[in-house]
Formats: sequence, C-alpha cells, structure tokens
Amino acid sequence: MSRKHSVTLSLVLMTSVLLLVGCDDNKDTGARTVELDDPEFRQGLTYGKQHESRRALECFLRVIDTRKGAAESHLEAGRMYIDLKEPLPAIYHFKEYIRLKPTSEQSKIVRQMIKTAEKLYLEQIPGRPLEPDAVGTTDQYAQLQKLKSENERLKREVSELSRINKVSEAPITNSTTTSTKVTSTGPKSSTTYIIKAADTLSSISRKFYGTDSRKTEIFNANKTKIKNPSKLVVGMTIEIPQ
Repeated sequence: MSRKHSVTLSLVLMTSVLLLVGCDDNKDTGARTVELDDPEFRQGLTYGKQHESRRALECFLRVIDTRKGAAESHLEAGRMYIDLKEPLPAIYHFKEYIRLKPTSEQSKIVRQMIKTAEKLYLEQIPGRPLEPDAVGTTDQYAQLQKLKSENERLKREVSELSRINKVSEAPITNSTTTSTKVTSTGPKSSTTYIIKAADTLSSISRKFYGTDSRKTEIFNANKTKIKNPSKLVVGMTIEIPQ
C-alpha cells in the first residue's frame, strides 16, 4: 500500500508540473488576448479609425492604467501621440512596448517609429538648431534632451537682451540731444574686436571687463552693426568701449 501510494503521488506531481508549464507557455498570448478584447481597447481602435485621436488616446491610457503589461495599448497610445504631434510621450510609450515585448515581430518597426518621433521633436524646436537628418541615430534621444536644455538657455538670453534693448531705446524723445552731446564731446577711446563662433555679448563683456554687466555698453556702441543682439555675425568687427 505504501508503494502504491508513493507512485500515485508521483503521478499527481508530474501532472501538476505539466499543467504549470502549459500555463507559462500561453501566459503572454492569453494576456494579449484579454487586452485586445478589452472594450476600452476596441473602442480606442474605433476612434482611431474615425481619426478621433484624442478620444482614442484616452481609451488606450485607461487600459494601461487598469492592466499591467498592456503592451498593445502602449503601442497604440504612441501612435495617437504622433497623430497629435506630441513626440515626447509617444517615445515613452513606444519604449514601454519594446520593454514589454523586446522580441516581437513589430519591435523593429516600433524602433523606427521612435526615430520618427525624435525627428518630429527636432522639427518642433524653435529656430531648428539641427536638421533631423543631421542627427546620429544611436543617441538621438540624448541629443534631444541636450538640445532642449540649450534651447531653454537661449530663450532666457534672448529675453534678457530684449529687455536691455527696450531699456536702451526708451528715451526716444531725447535721442537727438543725446546724439548731439556725444558728437560735441568727441569720440571715446575704444578697442576693436572680431566676433568669433560662440561669442555672445555677455561672453565678450566678460572677456574685456571681467563681468557681464557691460554688455549693454557694447551693444549701444555697435547699434549700427549689430542688428540682432542674440545672433552675432562671425567675422564682424565691433568697437569695445574703454
């Protein structure tokens, strides 16, 4: 009886192991089927076909919030963000799809979609600092973040120069008198300087005076030459007041 009981127990254990293995093999397929059958997911697809991208996106995001590992919803959300011209969240959802399904048949296509989203982001940056085709393909996302930070710095500098320009142009009614005074007192001594790449009024002020505070003086001394204080022309010769 003891031996018979041992054999029966072994058969039960083997059967359980086989059942578990079978469940693991179908786990991904089952989860995917459940996600595709989700009413919100199906509604999102319908909205997408009707070109109602925003409503479709809301459906896919709800699926992502309620279902763990909703890879297909991440993919569709990324597509909707591209349609809405919002590349950064699109990149996030495409990368989530690849993280969840790195070996899927669509993973190569999704990687290409990430590159498309990165180029779209580059095109949206004010001033177009780089053409999309000029950026490498291996570290585009890192380059995007660098460009974003640089763009914010440039915006702050342009804003500051614009404020300085307004202050310098404020006393319009006294411009004739001021001009007469400068002429009557004779020219001030100055030094010439040839503008180089990456020069700004601030950097030139630091170079000659050791401080940024005299960039307004440099600008005022060269108003007839400097048309845009935020874009100095390389090779231009300007006067540096003493």
